[in-house]
Amino acid sequence: MTLITSMLERPLDPGYAAAAEQRRAQGLPASTGTRAPLLLVWLLIIGLVIGVSTANLRARDGARDGAKQELIRQIESRQEAVDEQGTAVRELQSEIDAATERLDPDLVGAQQEELTSMRVSSGLVPVTGEGLEITLDDAPESESSADGDPRTGASDEGRVRSKDLQIITNGLWSAGAEAISVNGQRLTSRTAIRFAGEAILVNFRPLTPPYTVEAIGDATEMQTRFAESDTGSYLTGLQSNYGIETSLTTRDDLRLPGATSTTTRQAKVIPSGKSAPAVTPRTKETS
Repeated sequence: MTLITSMLERPLDPGYAAAAEQRRAQGLPASTGTRAPLLLVWLLIIGLVIGVSTANLRARDGARDGAKQELIRQIESRQEAVDEQGTAVRELQSEIDAATERLDPDLVGAQQEELTSMRVSSGLVPVTGEGLEITLDDAPESESSADGDPRTGASDEGRVRSKDLQIITNGLWSAGAEAISVNGQRLTSRTAIRFAGEAILVNFRPLTPPYTVEAIGDATEMQTRFAESDTGSYLTGLQSNYGIETSLTTRDDLRLPGATSTTTRQAKVIPSGKSAPAVTPRTKETS
């Protein structure tokens, strides 16, 4: 207590106090006074350094924003070019279809029906018919929930991921779907659904939410089989466990575009006299 009392009553060291009194006796100020100007100089220097650094950072941010906007402009421009080329591909495909229909019946014969069925199943032509429409959208906010196998370890569980679309589309195929598209991208046997950065890619095309999955087939039977399958439970779990917005509705008139990136890998010549089995797909080709 004595030491504390001494510090409170005489905070200045006796030696410093004696030196200050001696300076006052000589008519000088109690201290040299050099600390205040030095402190002011150092504050000015530090402020100048901080100001220059801030200006440099702002300049870099401006250049970075400019580069980002330029990249966005290039992406949008090239996306428009790809869309135009896709439209041109579909128009040329329609011309090929029309030319095929004008072929000599003796050369085509019963193979025409088989050819049409194969073109529909391979996704080369637009199709129309009844079916299901499933929509998925990101949750307003990410939510923590129980463990789900395909989504374990996801940093943002409230977002729709490529694995979700893979499971949904595979479930629709198993439920009897004859043709499927995701946000207007027709699925084929060579379609890839992937996750790249912040975007989901279908046929190597980036998609933005909401994601609309359209499947043509027997709407009633497909809805029943889908709801009773594990995929139906998975779709319900996305909404109840992760807050992802989902909807499933039946449609009487779905229109799916043809694929634009299909490449023929194998082909064989079918003798003109060979008969083809009768195939009556639910989907029908559109002009």
